[in-house]
Amino acid sequence: MIMRANKTLAESNNRHNVKFVESKITDIPLPSVIADCVISNCVINLVPVEEKQLAFNEMFRLLKPGGRLAISDILLKQALPESLQSCMALYTGCVAGASRVADYEKYLQVAGFQGMFTLPLHFFSPYYFHHGTLDG
Repeated sequence: MIMRANKTLAESNNRHNVKFVESKITDIPLPSVIADCVISNCVINLVPVEEKQLAFNEMFRLLKPGGRLAISDILLKQALPESLQSCMALYTGCVAGASRVADYEKYLQVAGFQGMFTLPLHFFSPYYFHHGTLDG
């Protein structure tokens, strides 16, 4: 995917303000205070829960003052049952690794983000995902 992105970049007049980097989201090999915007599309849900704060800290480290963070993720109003958290299909679909809304807000605040707002686009019932037996 990185090779394809770099090929497309090269074909688009070699823009010098764009860079694609392959790395762990918790340890990105770029200098601090380098980005005007950090975009994450359902990647944080794949980060193990014990490393999620590191991911938010890293995004904050990369952003210039006044920079923007744009995240698209699935968030939970309440914790998922263990049977759903351990389902590989739901994990790879960014559901089983989803954080509760309150936890997400705490990750952002602890990292140093201020003046943030969230824009919920869709809410799903806690019974939307059916896997095995789900009591409710």
